[in-house]
Amino acid sequence: MSAPASQETLLDWRDSLHFRRDTPWVLCQNPTPLRSHAGEAVHKTCAEVWNAAHPGEVHFVSDAKSKRKSDNDHA
Repeated sequence: MSAPASQETLLDWRDSLHFRRDTPWVLCQNPTPLRSHAGEAVHKTCAEVWNAAHPGEVHFVSDAKSKRKSDNDHA
């Protein structure tokens, strides 16, 4: 089920694999070190706005929930 156009879904790209050297993003031409799952240079906020504006065509996806154990687990 896709989110309504007025509701933005926040993307979770904390994994270090999403960061590389700065490259301009095609939509705004501003440099960014962030990469989408497909390796595209992308600003997280711009991708969230794009996804919200195109609810049936979600192009940018979020990582699965973090594999990190809870903050209470000090193993």
